[in-house]
Amino acid sequence: MRQKLMVAALVLITAAYAWGLGWIAWGFWRAGGGIGIGLALAVLVLLVLTVWVTWREVLFGLEAGGLARRYAGTAVEHEEPREEFEAARAHLESAPGAEEDWRGWFRLALAYDALRDRKQARAATRRAIRLAREERAGARS
Repeated sequence: MRQKLMVAALVLITAAYAWGLGWIAWGFWRAGGGIGIGLALAVLVLLVLTVWVTWREVLFGLEAGGLARRYAGTAVEHEEPREEFEAARAHLESAPGAEEDWRGWFRLALAYDALRDRKQARAATRRAIRLAREERAGARS
């Protein structure tokens, strides 16, 4: 619950920032002239970029949270993070069909996260999200 409140607060802060950027862009636009309009357009680009990045990160968090809820029943095999990472990687490399199973990639993402390798954890989570989407789309058709 605390994490959801934090995300909501950050989204509200981002919305206030976006409103402020819009206000600044409007002021530059009203000032007129080539420089004013150029600055207004530059600020609008920042505004669009802000909204896009926020939207993308919130969706990533929601989808990763959904996968975490679906994965919750699976127990971690090893207590030591390095051992769990090695086991998760070995499972992906050796098990037939594991490369196309989101659960294996999500397990690897959790192992990377336990090792504090956030970049690889996010990459593995993105792959797990993509595979889970494909699985859902295949189940619908």
